[in-house]
Amino acid sequence: MSPSSPLLLSLDSSTPCGSVALTRGTSVLAEICLNEDKTSHSDYLLRYIDLLLSEIGSTCRDLDAMAVVAGPGSFTGLRVGIATVQGLALALGLSVYPVSSLQAVAFSNGQSPLPVYALIDARKKQVYAARYLWQGDRLISTGAERVISAQTLIDEVEEKTLFVGNGATLYADQFQQALGDNVMFAGPLNSMPRAGAVGLLVDYLGDGIEPVDLFQLKPVYVRPSDAEIQASSSSSS
Repeated sequence: MSPSSPLLLSLDSSTPCGSVALTRGTSVLAEICLNEDKTSHSDYLLRYIDLLLSEIGSTCRDLDAMAVVAGPGSFTGLRVGIATVQGLALALGLSVYPVSSLQAVAFSNGQSPLPVYALIDARKKQVYAARYLWQGDRLISTGAERVISAQTLIDEVEEKTLFVGNGATLYADQFQQALGDNVMFAGPLNSMPRAGAVGLLVDYLGDGIEPVDLFQLKPVYVRPSDAEIQASSSSSS
């Protein structure tokens, strides 16, 4: 780890397992995860940021950039995380890197010779899904992020595939029964997006990821909100 590497603050609030991390290059300096769906992310994100900075003997003024999971995930959680980052970045004059929750989960589970499906619980008997391939040390996306049912995903799998993420765990029995030897599962440790992995992913992507204008930073929902669905139904009736 080079002391000249940027000090990056990363946040994830896309699932009930919210997290905050400080990374420098390829090292996670400090990270806090709280897997508690009865607590709002807004109740602790700023407090944990202060705690982590204090623990490594730094302040907000020492930060070089920020990263945040922009989606897909919980609509409310994404808005909280992005609003928190926007406020801090605006006050501190920092660049912000948006990261995909699915890409972070795929990355955090490490290289695999198999195709990788990253799956995050989307509720309503669906998962957020994206398929990746490792080509050497490069993680390549092979399609768009989607929200689909477990059965739709099963119908698409034609070769042995590694399933990662809490969506894989949630529907593991269904996947195993339908796909048999064509499915493998990662362990539970990296089944959720984590801020530490987000920070390392930004370093890993290097020139392949660009900061965004703060006022253009928006959640990536993948599917329409209930309000949008209701509005569309009303207009078509």
